[in-house]
Amino acid sequence: MILDARNPDVSLNRTTELAIVGAGPAGLVLARELAELTPVLLIESGGVAPDPQVAALQEGESTGIDYPLTETRSRGFGGSSSLWAGYCAQFDPHDFAQRPWVADSGWPFGVEELTPYYSRVARLLNLGHADFDARAITARAGSRLPLDGRQLAPTLWRFGTPIQRFGESFQPDFASSSTITTLTHATVADIRLGAGLDHVAELEIRTLNGRRGHIRPSMVVLACGGLETPRILLNANRQLACGLGNGYDLVGRYFMEHPHFTIDAFELLQPDAFADWTARGCGGNGLEYLSCLGLNGEAQQQLGVLNARLHLYRTPAMAEDAAPRAGLFMEQAPNPNSRVTLSEQADALGNRRLRLYWRLSELDRLSFVRTAQALAATFERKGQGRALGPPPVAPSPLYSNHHLGTTRMAESRHKGVVDPNGKVHGIRNLYISGGSVFPTVSWANPTFTLMALTYRLANHLQSLLRPGCQGTSHDPKCKE
Repeated sequence: MILDARNPDVSLNRTTELAIVGAGPAGLVLARELAELTPVLLIESGGVAPDPQVAALQEGESTGIDYPLTETRSRGFGGSSSLWAGYCAQFDPHDFAQRPWVADSGWPFGVEELTPYYSRVARLLNLGHADFDARAITARAGSRLPLDGRQLAPTLWRFGTPIQRFGESFQPDFASSSTITTLTHATVADIRLGAGLDHVAELEIRTLNGRRGHIRPSMVVLACGGLETPRILLNANRQLACGLGNGYDLVGRYFMEHPHFTIDAFELLQPDAFADWTARGCGGNGLEYLSCLGLNGEAQQQLGVLNARLHLYRTPAMAEDAAPRAGLFMEQAPNPNSRVTLSEQADALGNRRLRLYWRLSELDRLSFVRTAQALAATFERKGQGRALGPPPVAPSPLYSNHHLGTTRMAESRHKGVVDPNGKVHGIRNLYISGGSVFPTVSWANPTFTLMALTYRLANHLQSLLRPGCQGTSHDPKCKE
């Protein structure tokens, strides 16, 4: 059932086996998967429809590269999937590896941990299948790759039909569910730990009409996105002055986006050869794709650069037959100085607003320059394009609405906020789900990988919740 926490007839004091905070894609999928084993309480700060007062809770300060904190996310049932443009892509296998030229790179596991979930993610996102082979898909579509070669990585985005709008598609089942109780307009204002400060004992929730309540969970998952999740942890500072999971000052650090740069002074000579780069092609069964191109892992290593993909586009102001422009979607390097902290200003519920300091590193800008030069040279060799001016210089970046890395995953609490299973180091019943746990972010839009990671977490939590495991009232049922 879905209940409005502002309603005085709805109890806000509850005990639950599992509390999931955030009804975005990760929270909704986790709730659905885990409700097969235990009743779930899903806590959502927004409602089922947009609300300006709720949106105002997302306001804050941007003190680095200018970044909009409200229009890049949505608070409510379905989360920011209501803003999603549907771009699906997979990380490359080397994105998970430790790369000597990229400080703080490396996931605690490889792509093989996520590939078993790719088929389920493809069905969830209305992709039909998990095939992202650019050469095979374009061949089936009767198209061709105008550029290919030993150092190149032909790639494509795929789009589900229709685009998965989690709020719309999940709402009927959640409204009628007997095992999932969804509290809307309920904001987690504080997280309190029990004796020993090693487990969550209570969540305090507040509403914009002045109601308060206390949830006593056995297990908690925060699934609130890469900006709100660290904000919640940092605001929970009554017992630990630094906030939860922040003993080594890592909560909020390593904020990463996918900066986009235009390659100025580059001309495409044969635009007709790149028709499915500027307009979507059809890969069969009505499923669309859009082509792009990058350097493969070997070439990235040789140049000492981050992952990136070149795409071709026309702005709305350009004529339909104008030669398209070229841009790069970039991986951002992990940077501890690009971070979320707390503002001195409070929101309507009394919690400190967030302050974002988004910044790029020298490696980010160097990667743009070297990748742009290498790909432009390939276009020239093939007679497909030419440079018109001096070597490229990284301009101010555009953002991609991706909030990643702020509660990063690592084996050690000295290196990350959560362990490889998403559990907050030092707090035995608190987990985090979402792109905030990504240690590195590839070039690729995060949704496909995020959902694979969500299914992996669901599988881990299911193993803890199955009957026959042992635990206490404030501990997952199985020992870790």
